[in-house]
Amino acid sequence: MLHIKRTFILGLLFLIALVSNAQQTEVQAAYTFLQQGDLDKSKAAIDAAVLHIETAEDAQAWYVRGFVYKEIYKQKEKTNKQSPMRLEALNSFKKSLSLDKSDENVQENIKNIKYLATTLFNDAKDCLDDVDYKIAIVDFDKFIEYYALVDSSPVNIQQRKIEFNLAIASVYTKIFESDKQTKLDFLSLAKSTYSKVLDVEPNNISANYNMGILYYNQAVNLINQSDYDLDIVALSDIQDNSIKLFKESLPFMEKAYSLDPKRRETLLGLSGIYFSLNEFEKSNSFKLKLEEIEKQK
Repeated sequence: MLHIKRTFILGLLFLIALVSNAQQTEVQAAYTFLQQGDLDKSKAAIDAAVLHIETAEDAQAWYVRGFVYKEIYKQKEKTNKQSPMRLEALNSFKKSLSLDKSDENVQENIKNIKYLATTLFNDAKDCLDDVDYKIAIVDFDKFIEYYALVDSSPVNIQQRKIEFNLAIASVYTKIFESDKQTKLDFLSLAKSTYSKVLDVEPNNISANYNMGILYYNQAVNLINQSDYDLDIVALSDIQDNSIKLFKESLPFMEKAYSLDPKRRETLLGLSGIYFSLNEFEKSNSFKLKLEEIEKQK
């Protein structure tokens, strides 16, 4: 009876070894198919391997899966700005990185994540227009998610966020200006996005200037769209609201001026704001500064 029990246990251990070896063979097969250029068979083999209990937590298997999906992306979906294969590759390299206790593929995982994350960033930049801006946002968020795994420097990540926010705020402004009556939500989005930049970088010239221009143009539009047949109360309300907007524009424009005193657009903006606030002396002073700069050209 003892002999039968021992034989059964040895047989079970042998079977487990065979199963485990079979799954490792799937990983090897996936790699071989990849070398042969048969991406479909390679994908099928590696997907089977990472689903099996014996290799589901194997760093090498997930690394190979990442490489397979990266090649599928490069060959079949390179122009797809929403490529699912790219995300599968990134997720696989991320999984391998988290499982790799021996550091066997750490550098390769990092290199591949950086490469694929950079393609996300480039695609996000390419989609920064009034048609594909939503794709840009998704791709950029994914870029940040994965790039942060391999470059934890807060300065680098923050600079990329500032760069993107300035660009997407410009897109929101363009959409608003295409239809100021029905696209008011995009004006709010532009303001809130520039505010995000200023929260982390108060001396950002572009964010300060563009925030000032948003309020300035809003005031000018309010005046230009007013109907002079309105009664005195309505006209007074328009005047009060425009003055409020000019005052909201002023600190941003003043900040932009302090950061770059020779920028023509800022000088024009400040001259216009002070003129609208009936501060004619200050308006003229900025007008004179602009004229001096123009003479130096």
